[in-house]
Amino acid sequence: MVSIFIIIVSQNLSEAMDMPKPKIILYRICMALGIIWSLSAAIWEYRIENYFEAIILALFAVVLIWHTIKKWHKPDWGQMAYLGFSFVFLSFFYLRRDYVKHQNKLRLDKFGPPLNARRVKLGIPVIPVNWQADYIDDQYAKWSKKDSTIGHQSKRIFLDSLHRLDWEEDDYNLKRADSVDRYVNIRTNYSKSGSVDSTDYRYEARMNNKTISRSQADSIFKAEKIQKDY
Repeated sequence: MVSIFIIIVSQNLSEAMDMPKPKIILYRICMALGIIWSLSAAIWEYRIENYFEAIILALFAVVLIWHTIKKWHKPDWGQMAYLGFSFVFLSFFYLRRDYVKHQNKLRLDKFGPPLNARRVKLGIPVIPVNWQADYIDDQYAKWSKKDSTIGHQSKRIFLDSLHRLDWEEDDYNLKRADSVDRYVNIRTNYSKSGSVDSTDYRYEARMNNKTISRSQADSIFKAEKIQKDY
């Protein structure tokens, strides 16, 4: 048994000695770069709160470390080609997708709750801090209440092609009357300079869809015992 082990070790050492050193060094450098890339991508995904992707990439780095140690003296160039394809695919698909999504979130975040102080001054409905955000793309986002109870239910914002605030729309759920769902909708339109251009108020109940004034909207909220947030 010992003799067999010695023969195997001797063969591996012989193969390692026969392998040109520049190729071994190149292999180790490539694997090291792959490990660094995986760990860097995992840290970045963690920082933007993509925890599942961060764990997968960290585990991928561990596998690369294990594989590098295993093939330290006997590089596997076929495996290297597969890893290279994986890095390119992840970089230009998954990581690029996550980067674009993160940039959209950062761009739209500044028009979310951080803009509430300005909304109060302009008399525009604010976004409660405990609402859920849904970032559709780089020009549209929606914040909504966690349940469908009476009152302010959601806010949608839309940016123009230059990523300036174009309009925002708020929906309010009212109490059902005779099994009919009723809503009040407030839409605020902005000028290109960023000031409020106009504000439209609408009342909806089945086929009854009409424009109302701000004072009428105030009266509806008062009758429904809905606290105004504008």
